[in-house]
Amino acid sequence: MTNEEKVLKISCEDSLLFFARYIYKEQHNRNFIISHHFREIAKTLESVHRGEIKRLIINLPPRYGKTELAIKIFISWCLAKNPQSKFVHLSYSDNLALDNSSQTKEYIQSLSFQKFWEMELKKDAQSKSNWFNNDGGGVYATSTGGAVTGFGAGVAEAKEFSGAIIIDDPLKPDDALSDVKRKSINDRFNNTISSRVNDRSTPIIVIMQRLHEDDLSGFLLNGGSGEEWHHLCLPALDENNNPLWEDKHNFKELENIRQASRYTFAGQYMQTPSPDEGGEWRRDWFNIIDSSKLPTNIKWECFIDGAYTKDTKNDPTGIQISGKGGNDLYIYTSIDKYLEMPELKAFIKPFITATNLNVSLTLVEPKASGKSLVQLLTRETNINAAEIRSRFVKISKIERARASSPYIESGRVYLVKGNWNEHFLNQIASFPNGKHDEHIDLTSYAIERNLIESQGVYNVY
Repeated sequence: MTNEEKVLKISCEDSLLFFARYIYKEQHNRNFIISHHFREIAKTLESVHRGEIKRLIINLPPRYGKTELAIKIFISWCLAKNPQSKFVHLSYSDNLALDNSSQTKEYIQSLSFQKFWEMELKKDAQSKSNWFNNDGGGVYATSTGGAVTGFGAGVAEAKEFSGAIIIDDPLKPDDALSDVKRKSINDRFNNTISSRVNDRSTPIIVIMQRLHEDDLSGFLLNGGSGEEWHHLCLPALDENNNPLWEDKHNFKELENIRQASRYTFAGQYMQTPSPDEGGEWRRDWFNIIDSSKLPTNIKWECFIDGAYTKDTKNDPTGIQISGKGGNDLYIYTSIDKYLEMPELKAFIKPFITATNLNVSLTLVEPKASGKSLVQLLTRETNINAAEIRSRFVKISKIERARASSPYIESGRVYLVKGNWNEHFLNQIASFPNGKHDEHIDLTSYAIERNLIESQGVYNVY
């Protein structure tokens, strides 16, 4: 090996980005263009390799080179530095995980890699899903829902970096609105994936675009695994509207994406899964007035969207008092609380009484313990209670929200000024990508009853 080659080899081992430029150019015959976000990712991954970061989440837009650098090149670099390194690589799609694994193996087997780091792969372990070298290092790849038992990342009691679990896009965008599928991935991380480390020092890396407030990134950042996570968040635009990677998207192109879909742009490009201005409903569609300016002829009613559990991982119970005045809907208050059935029943009457409003009817969504609550309120209090029986009960939350949108956008829904306003507006702005949605349901039912029904579209209750 010439002195020039020795310097090149040492430079590659010392710098992930230098290695990336070398191996990518040799393999693809074109330059690996370095940008700001690649520098940030490489610097953070080097911190993982040095043992300074044990749990890492990287959020950045789709097609911004994360898979190339943070999986294929990073794994190859780690194996060059320590051939015993063992990786478990997961993605939402089995095919994606296998393709990433196969292309990483191509880097390892390339002449440019073998020139400096001779590495022979075992002949009986060279499938796309499972390949290892003669030192025991290599990759096991599958989907986030695939079988990972029997395989582990890292080496027990290793004194240096020896591998990692790397999860790339654990959730398919089309599945982001499914509570069941999100929960399945989050639970699987805690129950299965996180245990597939061979040593407590083995890092876990999650790389993804944000899709929902409670996607795997949100779940982990909010303490879902009980661990502290280092978060590298790389939005497509900074606070001054400078593009993250102008070679990929300039400001005008990003603005076109935002105009086409606020949800897609807010979550996948800006890493904030709800647009600031709102999604299905925008914050500025709601009027806020002082209680002294309320019309005098409002027919007040109470709406309840019940969860009836203290478990803060589930939805809370939503309670709203609203009514029609003239041609508009006025929401006096809309709150949420985690209450079990006996406490909920006991809470409702004092809550209504404290408003000093004449609430003529309490309407309960007929889900969970809704029927029981109506029976208890009717039997044990003087509250006039009934189940909500309408078309809105039978359609999806999205359909309810969209049917209600014209009435809000036209300025016909008023919020009475109060300390509940900000929480209410934050939740409606995050829908349908937010964790909770009880205020969406409550307001939809109130609009249906007081504004849509009054137009004779259909009868309710």
